[in-house]
Amino acid sequence: MTDLIFYYTVGAITVSNLIVVWNLTNLPVHFYDILNYFNKNKEELYTREDWENYIALNHGTLGELIVCPMCLATHLSWAVGLAIYLIQDCSPFLILVGTFSWPMISYLFLKLAK
Repeated sequence: MTDLIFYYTVGAITVSNLIVVWNLTNLPVHFYDILNYFNKNKEELYTREDWENYIALNHGTLGELIVCPMCLATHLSWAVGLAIYLIQDCSPFLILVGTFSWPMISYLFLKLAK
């Protein structure tokens, strides 16, 4: 039981860290530059606001999922929960519980960090 509490805490901190860093830095702009390095017709983006507008307008549902902190946190939560489950061979309920609770924890950390 204490193992599950530890894994739950590690997962919550991991998802919260990723969401805070993704939403408060220019990391998405740098990822965009790396992914479009060889693209001749790429849009020049310099700030996070430029990136958000470009992604939301040009990438439809996927762009909406990347820009929305709660949406991204939900998908990161099940991915992190799945990774913990596969690496540590713990209860698969960690994936379900993490998917529905870690996004709110990460959102609270994001609001505290702003």
